[in-house]
Amino acid sequence: MASKVSRDVKIVSIAFLLIFFGFGGIQQYVTVFFSGMGFVDLGFQSLILIYLFFAVSEPMSAVVVSRFGAKRCMAMSTIFYSLYGLLLLTKVVFLVYLGSVLIGISASMLWTGAKSYVIRASDRSLYGTNAGFFGAMKSLGGGSGVFALGFVISSLMFDLSFLIFSMFPLLGLLMLLMIKDLRGGQGINRFRLIRKSLTSITLLRLSAMWFSVYFVTGLIIGIIPMQIKDTMSVSYVGILSSLFFILPVFLSYHSGRLSDMRGRLVMISASYAMLIIGFALLPMSSIPVFLVAGIVMVALSRVAILPAMDALNGDIATGENLEFLTAAFWMIQNIGVVSALIISQIFMSDIANIYTISIIVTLVSVGIFLPLLRKGTEGLREQILREVG
Repeated sequence: MASKVSRDVKIVSIAFLLIFFGFGGIQQYVTVFFSGMGFVDLGFQSLILIYLFFAVSEPMSAVVVSRFGAKRCMAMSTIFYSLYGLLLLTKVVFLVYLGSVLIGISASMLWTGAKSYVIRASDRSLYGTNAGFFGAMKSLGGGSGVFALGFVISSLMFDLSFLIFSMFPLLGLLMLLMIKDLRGGQGINRFRLIRKSLTSITLLRLSAMWFSVYFVTGLIIGIIPMQIKDTMSVSYVGILSSLFFILPVFLSYHSGRLSDMRGRLVMISASYAMLIIGFALLPMSSIPVFLVAGIVMVALSRVAILPAMDALNGDIATGENLEFLTAAFWMIQNIGVVSALIISQIFMSDIANIYTISIIVTLVSVGIFLPLLRKGTEGLREQILREVG
């Protein structure tokens, strides 16, 4: 593994392990934290604000990252990941909203920077492998953070636990200061590129994949923790939610390598099959075995698809438009997260409806993007180059 992953990808991956050990744990307990105080809506509203501002900030993030470089943008963003946890502790509604908005904007810079940086630091033949390693490390941080926070909360309660975990993103900041400053797209018309990226029919059709996959993320951080708490107990939220992070730790690297060897379409198709099975099981969450089986299937579907999606982004991008394609996809995927959170809040008392809508979203998305994938990555790259530049 080590011989195929570049030095800078390793460092960025360790930085994200630290960032999401802290933030990933806190995020997974946001709805549970506020529901315990009788403010269930505030938890959902905080998450909705995060992903809403994440989405609307993405077009500008491409301009900023392209102009100032991924290293600087990622480093600055980590500060707000620490600040969010601290503002939650105030329990002041305005400050919770403010922290949610700030971290949403910062997340757009962090993720546009990270996804484009991993591609720039990788050999073309190893996009999936490097993306899989990055995903494994990020998931190790998020999964262990969720798992660890569950135990810490039982001993120290929420306030002190959130305070401790809010410090970990700052350790990630120190790691990010060690990477090379890799940039591309100098001397380009950035506003023209972002406008064309957001109006490209091919990109919009492809982004249906990003929408549907991250629609699942909205369920993972919103309704699924509530299902776990209601069916089993709050102590199982950390254990079962951590599967979404632990399985990628062991499988993402191999999944990424497999997408390099067998092609992106194979992994994407397998992922959607597992996702639909998971959505069919989760409405029966009142029975613990179905709840656990559904969570495992959804988690495995994400293991299969996330490295392939990151690699596909690199396959179809050029040195000039990489950040802009990345930002466009991230904008759409965060609209998917927000949509799932809103639907979860509306249908909180009717789980079956939530997953019926989820299956419909999944099937419609496949119908939109699958015909494009059959063109092959080179055909897609040329088509996007004509539309975006």
